[in-house]
Amino acid sequence: MAPISFDFNLLKRAERWIFALVGITVLVTLVGTFLTTRQSLADHLYNFPYMAVVWLLVATVVESLLRFWRYHTAGNALGLQVPFWRMMYYYTVGYALIPTPGKVGTAIRLWLLKVNHKLPYIRTAPLLAMDLISDSIALCGLAALGLAVLDNPTLQSLGWLVGTALIVGTTATLVAPKLLEGLIGTLFVWSGRRRKRLFARLRQLIRYTSRVLGPRVLLVTTAQSFVGWALVGLAVGHLLTALGSPMGMAEGSVTITLGTMGGFLTMMPAGVGGAEAAMGFLLSSFGAPLATVVLAVAIIRLIVLWLTVLVGLVLLPLALRSGSKA
Repeated sequence: MAPISFDFNLLKRAERWIFALVGITVLVTLVGTFLTTRQSLADHLYNFPYMAVVWLLVATVVESLLRFWRYHTAGNALGLQVPFWRMMYYYTVGYALIPTPGKVGTAIRLWLLKVNHKLPYIRTAPLLAMDLISDSIALCGLAALGLAVLDNPTLQSLGWLVGTALIVGTTATLVAPKLLEGLIGTLFVWSGRRRKRLFARLRQLIRYTSRVLGPRVLLVTTAQSFVGWALVGLAVGHLLTALGSPMGMAEGSVTITLGTMGGFLTMMPAGVGGAEAAMGFLLSSFGAPLATVVLAVAIIRLIVLWLTVLVGLVLLPLALRSGSKA
């Protein structure tokens, strides 16, 4: 794989980009909230759901801990032998650069494993596949369950559609490594058995990937992701109830899962724009007034996304400095 490097110029560009996005989120929230209500600042502060925000914060912290555990589980399956607290540190640093174009936050985790533990990218690259696929399966599964229990025939039908896509996607994930290994072998024969080193490395990469996408490991990592997102969904439902729009875990789970997936589909860094629009549409369809929608979406994104990004940004200079000395 091509070499990856990071420097402090990257940090400066990331800081400007991220703080601009956070500032825009806060500004839009303040303007939108005051334009959609007639309440004064004192009324907003007095009626602010502080405890519900604390519960969302706690759920986000637990979800992050489950992410770290998931990364460590996959690392053990790959035989990386990296301590849990180091995996937690590398994953948290990666949060800092997730909102940047190209999503280099996923790459810096592999870079830190290489410079600090001398692990080649061919051994750690499967972590990227595990992170994306287990998260996607968990999101789709939670969304399908949430939609299925809502008292809305249209949304229930959407739940069945998401569930069907989940079954097809999971099956494809489980059989893909074997199919890809066979395809690589066929291409090697068709090439006249040339470029042996390239094909050998491709086969090695696929075999490493099959370790984290096999049924046992994939089940564990997906379960870890599912529990984390379910806790966040429960906290989102509690937040909406505290804001005066009673909702349960089903509505909260559908909002956070479909909103997150909507952000993925836009291909924007951290799903900015798409995730907010999807969450706003869903909350409005559940009967929440516009003022509640604006405030709730902002709180969810600021806690679930931007707070973790800021924590990663605090640790990023230390990670770059230690990496440059390794």
